[in-house]
Amino acid sequence: MQFAECEPGITLLNTMLAESEHGWGRIAMITGPPGSDKHRVLHAFTDSAVKSGATHLSATCLRNEQNISLGVIHQVSQSLSAALGEVPPALQLLQEAVFNAGPRGIRPEDLNWIGVTHGLWEIITNHARDGAVLITTEDVQYADPVSLDILLHFINRLHAANVFMVFTVNEGPNGVPLRIQSDLMHHPQCRRIKVSPYSSSTISRIAQTHLGIEPDDPLVAEIHRLSGGNALLVRSLIEDQQNAGGDGTGLVVHDGFSGSVSTLLHRIGSTPLRVLRAAAVLDASASPTLLAEMLHIKQPTVVRTLEWLAEIGLLGTDGFRHPAAREAVLDSTEPDALRELNGRAAQLLHATGVQPTVIADHLLAASTMSEPWALDVLREAADQALATDEYELAVRYLRHAADLCSGDDERVMVTLALTKATWRINPSTATTYTPMLMRAARDGRLTGRDLHWLLTCVLWHGQYDEAEELFALLERAEQDEGQEGEGSAAWRLAADHWVASTHPPVLHRLRGTYRPSPLREGSERHPAHSYARTIAALAATLREGETEAALKTAEKVLHSVQLEGCNIELVEAALSCFIYADRIQEASFLVENLFALAERRSSPTWLSVLAAFRAHIAERQGELLEAVEYGRLSLRTLPARSLGVLAALPLASLIEAHTEMGQYQEAEQYLRQPLPETVYQTRYGLHYLFARGHYRVAVGQLHAGLSDVLKCGTLMRSWEVDTPLLIPWRLGAAGVSVVLKNNARARKYLELHQALPHGHSPRIRGFALMVLASAEDVGRRPPLLRKAVDMLQDSGHKMELAHALARLSHSLAALGETDKARLIGQQADRVGRRCHAEPLRQSVASTFDDDFGMMTTGNDQNALSPAEYRVASMAALGYTNREIATRAHITISTVEQHLTRIYRKLGVNGRNDLPRLFSSKELGAANGNVFATEDSEHLPGPASVPL
Repeated sequence: MQFAECEPGITLLNTMLAESEHGWGRIAMITGPPGSDKHRVLHAFTDSAVKSGATHLSATCLRNEQNISLGVIHQVSQSLSAALGEVPPALQLLQEAVFNAGPRGIRPEDLNWIGVTHGLWEIITNHARDGAVLITTEDVQYADPVSLDILLHFINRLHAANVFMVFTVNEGPNGVPLRIQSDLMHHPQCRRIKVSPYSSSTISRIAQTHLGIEPDDPLVAEIHRLSGGNALLVRSLIEDQQNAGGDGTGLVVHDGFSGSVSTLLHRIGSTPLRVLRAAAVLDASASPTLLAEMLHIKQPTVVRTLEWLAEIGLLGTDGFRHPAAREAVLDSTEPDALRELNGRAAQLLHATGVQPTVIADHLLAASTMSEPWALDVLREAADQALATDEYELAVRYLRHAADLCSGDDERVMVTLALTKATWRINPSTATTYTPMLMRAARDGRLTGRDLHWLLTCVLWHGQYDEAEELFALLERAEQDEGQEGEGSAAWRLAADHWVASTHPPVLHRLRGTYRPSPLREGSERHPAHSYARTIAALAATLREGETEAALKTAEKVLHSVQLEGCNIELVEAALSCFIYADRIQEASFLVENLFALAERRSSPTWLSVLAAFRAHIAERQGELLEAVEYGRLSLRTLPARSLGVLAALPLASLIEAHTEMGQYQEAEQYLRQPLPETVYQTRYGLHYLFARGHYRVAVGQLHAGLSDVLKCGTLMRSWEVDTPLLIPWRLGAAGVSVVLKNNARARKYLELHQALPHGHSPRIRGFALMVLASAEDVGRRPPLLRKAVDMLQDSGHKMELAHALARLSHSLAALGETDKARLIGQQADRVGRRCHAEPLRQSVASTFDDDFGMMTTGNDQNALSPAEYRVASMAALGYTNREIATRAHITISTVEQHLTRIYRKLGVNGRNDLPRLFSSKELGAANGNVFATEDSEHLPGPASVPL
């Protein structure tokens, strides 16, 4: 790259070289900050001088060689030997002395200094009679003292020699080093050439040449801002952009820039480097006062150094110009030095009272600090991190805090907080701390609230022995608390409800039955009682059916919950109240809002749990693709092992959805997922068993499928949660019995179902009618199935609706009513297509030998009035006159009158001819059937073993 800032310096140097050729020796000092174009100016001038015939003698000074005596002069002498083609005596003496020198270099007694110096100068001046001699020394500030003395000897004799001496020197915070200023720059023959940072216009020309961008491109300003005009940084930013193939939409900052920053660190000197490292450690907290105290440097020196670091492009007005620069500084610092700096920073920042998270970061980086105040700072910082959903950070703080604990009580409290924070990230990892917390529980170090939370943790992973022990400890805590306390009693009651609803065998082993005591009057304000009341609502829903009181309690919770780390069962209980009450639309709305909140808060555990519930609800609605999407998301966010027994819920949704879609291999893959054996002792296990039964029936394993369904029934009866709102196992068993040609057994299960005190949701009633119709003779099926369709079309369960329509179509086809069967089959196909239920669609299509397309309508329908059209469409669907009268809110006589006029206007003999004249879409539009429109707001749900 060629840069415009080089040109003025090169021109001046050429002028001075011409002057030296007239016998007037000259000195030039090229100064500039680290990373400037000093060396480029020198090299460009040197090239032109050599081309013009000058003899070039050169030396480069290095920081790590400045203690080697005569190191610089030795380099000059080697260049001189090469130029002469021989080694004069003076040079030979010097080279021999250098060769024989020990590790510390040449000692004064080893050499005749005056003789060597005069001898070298004489050789140089003799050679200069034939042409100019150019002597260049790069980074002269690092020259060894002996060599610098000899260079000064040469300078003092320049006045009558054709010799031009050019030096480069770094400018630091205090300008040019003092000895260089006093001994070299103040010489009357010395001219200073100061190389400045690149201007914005220069950067624009460089970027235009190398990046092909316009002069006013925003990249130019960004390069100037990040580099401060430092030539080295400018070049690296442009190279990063070239290497990345940038599209011009943003500046790429990569390894080139970081490497250039690291290069500058080796050139800026010790004090600026210390200040820069301390600034990198303090980051946003850095100030001249803190830096001075941290480094034990006077504040004016720190201020001057910071200003200089800003001038050379490493710092800006608000700290580092780019995070990559700070990272490069930290990476270059030795680990021990970095720990020491962070420890000092933590002490200073604690004294100034900054945010605990800032101090805690330094404590983590210092790693070995054990100040008395450190534990409290770390715990407070963890609380702040959790409040802003930075779970990983909170865990880091608490792990370090645990290492600093000195007493048992302290360690228990910190470990409990650590376990809760870890739980939000991965419940499986949190089990690491369970043994210690169990010991603390036995020692009486945990409150009722903490015992309850630990109980939910061990239940999550099916650790029932620990759960039973914690139950006993909760009861003991309640007894110890007595009448004056309310907390432990409420937490014990919440545990009763939760275990009875979700892990019934645990409670049955402890007490034999579920008989919770009521909440005490006047205790509503205690948070534990609010918690217990919500869990009780789930228990009531499972045992008593839908209750408005339970739903109101659940809704209040779901509208106010904040997804804290320890209230998953609270949210799950509230959601389950709506799901098991068949308020599926409301459940869908509520879980979507909670899922959006979980996404914002970024807790893997919450995301996985709520994704599992979204899958469960979507599967019930018949949104099979959505069920698969969220089921997979749940298991991808947390593996099944981390989800514990709850993993059965997303797995059940995935098995059900894939089975309904005819994707049996995919369903089988999820059935192969390992689950803990204790999952079958949970409410989640019931859903999994029922889904597995559905799959087995679908693939022809009828007896195995029936066994799974009956096992659900056995468990539900023994757990006292025998409600079809949870699992309609009797209807499932009846359906399988019909397929097995055992209608008597099917009717037995149906009678048992009808005897239940609840189960009157549209979904359950529609499902029951479908199974009942299957057990009847074909001629008695259509009325039952039409009732099922009526119940299901507004229920929000699309798959059951699709199955009811398909069975109605099959029944009508078996009775020879082909036109009606086709019409209903088209409705079933439409709903099945929305659900992606391919087996159902294929079963409907296979009923008809001819084309299963939509039938077109005749023009004579235009002669019908709106009322007649509605009556005609319902008659075409097979409704009786009484049913039409009920649905249209008219008398039976009026229906008969309408039909008489309809037959006459359309020229048909009777109602059996009507289906040929209507398409399914028109019938749906006329009757308001939800299943006839693509964009219906009624969104029905999944099939429950629709056999």
